[in-house]
Amino acid sequence: MTSRPVRNLSVMQFTRSKTPIVHEVHVEDSDAPLRWGILIGAALVVLGVGVRATANIVGPVFLAINLVIAAYPIQSWLRRRRLPSWLASLTALLAVYALLAGIIGAVAYSIAKLAVVIPDYSQQFQDLYDSIIVRLTRFGVGEDELREIFGKLDVNNFTGVARTLLSTLSSGLSFLLLVVTLIIFVAMDASSTARRLDWIARTRPPIADGLREFGSKVRTYWVVSTIFGLIVAILDAIALQIIDVPLVLTWAILAFVTNYIPNVGFVLGLIPPALLALLDSGVSKMVVVIIVYASINFVVQTVIQPKLTGDAVGINATTAFVSLVFWSFLLGPLGALLAIPATLFVKSVLLDHTADAQWVSALISSDSEPNPVPIVPVGLPPSPRHESPY
Repeated sequence: MTSRPVRNLSVMQFTRSKTPIVHEVHVEDSDAPLRWGILIGAALVVLGVGVRATANIVGPVFLAINLVIAAYPIQSWLRRRRLPSWLASLTALLAVYALLAGIIGAVAYSIAKLAVVIPDYSQQFQDLYDSIIVRLTRFGVGEDELREIFGKLDVNNFTGVARTLLSTLSSGLSFLLLVVTLIIFVAMDASSTARRLDWIARTRPPIADGLREFGSKVRTYWVVSTIFGLIVAILDAIALQIIDVPLVLTWAILAFVTNYIPNVGFVLGLIPPALLALLDSGVSKMVVVIIVYASINFVVQTVIQPKLTGDAVGINATTAFVSLVFWSFLLGPLGALLAIPATLFVKSVLLDHTADAQWVSALISSDSEPNPVPIVPVGLPPSPRHESPY
């Protein structure tokens, strides 16, 4: 909340020289936070239009920045061991490339395996289709209408989808080349980022603090999501192996990748193995898969993860879901992956460290009573030097 100085002439005093002394009385401007909220909303709309128009550039750039931030502790650790800066940057760069290659290779393998196996279930799919038609006709629905509605459903269509996904993955070389190239430049510049933020802190402390906070939170988010994604994937693989569902490795990789997508990632990772269990052994096995997946997800991500890591994100569930829709609309499929980091950037840089916008931050925060971030006035000495902004 801001205040504006108002001249109070009724308390005007005069010295012996008849010189008026005007006292300034500060009147609270109660509309300032509301104006800030409207201004931020309008700015986000304008920014959203620009981001959507340049999604093919903004998305890869932001992804590259996130990957370098996640790998920065490797570079920082090597520099503390007195390794040359260029060698530390190169090592962190190779670590990012190895992670990308592993994920992309695993996804490509899974899709290729799926495209080969699905046609084997053509007869089971046809039997399931006929069974659904018979059951629905018992409720008075015409068989001809049902067959017209479901007539386009064919297991071979799912095979075509899998092959299309594989083709899209292999044809996305231009996107991968752009990300790989961006990572090189961002990783090499990361060694001087701490000095740059120290310089910004001398004139704009809130911006520097917001950028540092974003780096810390987004790195924690990626690390936590990766660790618990691996845990969920391993547990899902063990469970599917016991239940005897085909393509265990494929579904484990899918569970790991979809773990990065907030809210709906669990559902996206559940549907394919549940459907295959239905085709392979019937309804009972499908129900078992659903129960096991839901139980593992609840225990790991709802019970264990918060106790071990606390709130690594700092935004509530509603904001996370809206972020998924919003950033997917702006950036396409890549927006689903970057939804939480992008929202963290807006929250840390634009909301948390702006006095008149902290009420917006309180609305989207996961803490019901968030502590306001102290705003350091411009011109005060900068905060102590940080070895790493991340």
